[in-house]
Amino acid sequence: MLSYEHARKHNFVVQYGIFKNLKMNDKVSWGKGDIGSKIYGIYENKIQQKLKDISKPILIDIGAADGFFAIGCLKSKICEFCYAFEETKKSRENLHLTAKINNVNNKLSIMGGVNKDNFFSLLPSEIDFSKTTILCDIEGGEFDFFTEEILKKIRTSNIIIEIHKNNKQNLEIELLERSKKFFNLSTIIDNNKNFENISELHTLNDIDRNLLSSEGRSYIGKWWHLSPK
Repeated sequence: MLSYEHARKHNFVVQYGIFKNLKMNDKVSWGKGDIGSKIYGIYENKIQQKLKDISKPILIDIGAADGFFAIGCLKSKICEFCYAFEETKKSRENLHLTAKINNVNNKLSIMGGVNKDNFFSLLPSEIDFSKTTILCDIEGGEFDFFTEEILKKIRTSNIIIEIHKNNKQNLEIELLERSKKFFNLSTIIDNNKNFENISELHTLNDIDRNLLSSEGRSYIGKWWHLSPK
């Protein structure tokens, strides 16, 4: 409720940060409690910054949800074209709507779910992975998706993978070992939010401010950035 109140106040337009002026729609189907932090530019802000720092012409967004990163990168000209994979029909519909209201629908290809067996067949055969950033958030599916074969073929890409908790610790170790064969690896921890320039949050009490910045996680967020060796 608090998140939507602040989003409505700003007509669902991002006010701060790298995706400033991104127009979101109110039919969000994934992470409804996050929309306030997206409006204020603090949602996964380290990932936003990393995408800007890399800034390749092509973005492949695996697990694109409602399109915050896909459309945000297109709107802010971090990328020129995006291939967005999302298995949920409702999220794909919202992604299409968000692209339309931001006038970037001609720069976006929306597809359904993807797996390790059909990934390359769903992309143009002539795609240059050295000009590509791959962003992956598939709720634990990353351990199965990034096989050695896939990592080898995309070894010239920059890859950002959200690493989810799992019951088998060896899955993360095995992915780490596979990745290090082809990439340099750094870890991104989502452990700080800077409210200094967000005047709307200065007058809120501590509880409301922290609720707005919360991403509803049960543990601290962690991503790997894989950069070509």
